Amino acid sequence: MSDSRLLIHIGYAKAGSTWLQHNVFNEKRGFITPEPSSLGGSAIAVEQFIIMNAFRFSAESVRKVFEPILQKATKQELVAVLSQESLAGGHIQGRYWGKEVADKIHAVFPAAQILIIIREQKSMIKSSYGEYLKLGGAVTIQRYIGSGGTLIPGFGAICQLDYLEYDLLIEYYQNLFGRENVLVLPFELLKKDQQAFAKRIISFAGSKGVLRNLQTSARNVGVQGATFAVRRNLNLFCARMNHGGSRFPLTWRIANKLSSVIDRVIPQSIHKRVGEQLDRLIADDVADCFRESNQRTSHLIGINLADLGYDC
Repeated sequence: MSDSRLLIHIGYAKAGSTWLQHNVFNEKRGFITPEPSSLGGSAIAVEQFIIMNAFRFSAESVRKVFEPILQKATKQELVAVLSQESLAGGHIQGRYWGKEVADKIHAVFPAAQILIIIREQKSMIKSSYGEYLKLGGAVTIQRYIGSGGTLIPGFGAICQLDYLEYDLLIEYYQNLFGRENVLVLPFELLKKDQQAFAKRIISFAGSKGVLRNLQTSARNVGVQGATFAVRRNLNLFCARMNHGGSRFPLTWRIANKLSSVIDRVIPQSIHKRVGEQLDRLIADDVADCFRESNQRTSHLIGINLADLGYDC
């Protein structure tokens, strides 16, 4: 069965995935997913491409798992879509399997179309660190990105900076699937014009969907400036991050509630000042380490990233 009508959205995390899953990847837009969009990312993609023991991976067996959704898409003249931002890796919690997953996806669906959403790196680091804290992490931003000699030999940074050299993953996918079958869009274009952003994806996928009643509100918004420090200290008293898919512990739920309250009651002027301090700290630590990568990425995707605020 042909998989030319299959779109696979691989990430990155903190680059509009939740918005896409709730606003674009549904039947109104001409798409069909294995799970309801209300559940977020595709759990079946995680099971088959990430969790499965690599020694037991079989492209033929995995293909059979997805056949029902592909058949349903064909019957209903819809585009099947797998949307799971962790397929590109998980820099929020230090999980790096992007290349291996790419090879698995290509083995199963060699004619699929690939969607990759990138985000300016300093903004990505700040947003990802906020998500890391929401999940219960407690290290400083310096330890999180491995700056200032904070790492112990043999223990890498949670958020490895070269993971955010987007040209590495983009070029690999282009070589596997063909440049014409890989669409890369900067997250900044979503923030600028959601209608045009969604239209690009729908057109690329060959969907017959319409864009009426597109919701414009952001989803899964991170914490504000002053809450970063508060939440990190609260997390020192919480159970650690990996909860195995079960309900989060009581201590985490209390910290999460307190953080939400604090986020609202602290004056915006304080949030702004602390947020700007964090921005400067990240900028100083990152310096120009992404410049050459961003230049290569601009060439690969045909978009001048400098125009969107990337360091080029």
